[in-house]
Amino acid sequence: MRTQRTTERPESGFTLTELLVTIVILGVIGLLLPKAILLGLRFTADTKRRVAATSAVGTLNRYFYGDVQSADEVTTDPACGVADVIVQLSGSGTDVVYTYDRPTGALQRVRCADGRAVTTLLGRFDPTTSPRPVTLSCGAETSCASPMEVTLTVQSDPAVPPTALTAVRRSSAS
Repeated sequence: MRTQRTTERPESGFTLTELLVTIVILGVIGLLLPKAILLGLRFTADTKRRVAATSAVGTLNRYFYGDVQSADEVTTDPACGVADVIVQLSGSGTDVVYTYDRPTGALQRVRCADGRAVTTLLGRFDPTTSPRPVTLSCGAETSCASPMEVTLTVQSDPAVPPTALTAVRRSSAS
């Protein structure tokens, strides 16, 4: 009598179907994950740029009104050793110059008094989107509705309408 010997092999491992499904899922994840990461990084960079520009406008706003109110004269002449002047506000022995450095995107306020210059970084703009984000739109050589007004226009992002900061001088021009 012949006995049939059966050897059972353990059923471990994946079936062909399970293996194919796993490969397809990993392929989809492999295609979508880099795109999601790039989108997230781009969104983060855009948000960071907008926040920095908004912060710069807020800081400019804090200094600008007080500087204009105390100015006797408004020009765009070089002062305080600064050549690229947006606006120069002069009054009672103190000059305040607002300047924009294109290569670094830095908007600065330079205050000169008693032969000393103090520079304050107001913020940074992305120089690729805004080659000249802050301009004097009224107050020196440009006409204004009132001769006592000074207006800076801030265009930090071409997709967003510009912000106009208008301040009124207290003292008359000398």
